[in-house]
Amino acid sequence: MNNNDCAVCKLIRNYLLFAVPLLVILGSSSISGESNSHLWFARVELIDILAYGALAGLISVIGYKVYEEYWLPFKREKALKRMRTETMKGDND
Repeated sequence: MNNNDCAVCKLIRNYLLFAVPLLVILGSSSISGESNSHLWFARVELIDILAYGALAGLISVIGYKVYEEYWLPFKREKALKRMRTETMKGDND
């Protein structure tokens, strides 16, 4: 996406990205019982999709924070200790 795009182009792109799939999901849920074409997402409630999306977002944010707060400092401390032992060995030689 270029920063030089006009406001109308961005609005149309956002509409196509969000509104059209939402309309497809909502429109598919109104398929009558007589038709034999049942789509899998026609039986799924929109609130279920939003709930699972929120759950996935929560898990990814928690996972990133665990990585950033616990694993990354542990890894950096381990690398710092390794560098210190290598410099100590170099000073003793």
